[in-house]
Amino acid sequence: MKELTRQDIEGRLNAHRELLVTILSLLMKEPAGAQIIRYLEQEDMPLDGAEDPGLTPSAGYAREAVMADEVRAVLDAARARAAAS
Repeated sequence: MKELTRQDIEGRLNAHRELLVTILSLLMKEPAGAQIIRYLEQEDMPLDGAEDPGLTPSAGYAREAVMADEVRAVLDAARARAAAS
């Protein structure tokens, strides 16, 4: 397998994000999709560094916080797309 460049990785991540936004925006219009959306909106996702007891976030916590931020960003984009259509 060829080594992926940064541009390749960014392109793939953007494609995955676009797919997720599209799928979630369609699910938001269906009653059956509500459970998936509720799961993704759950309250126990870290919101910021305030939940981390250390002075600086640990590597594991930092990854979780970035992931939670991205889930929220994808959901927000899906909501906007669902509202626009």
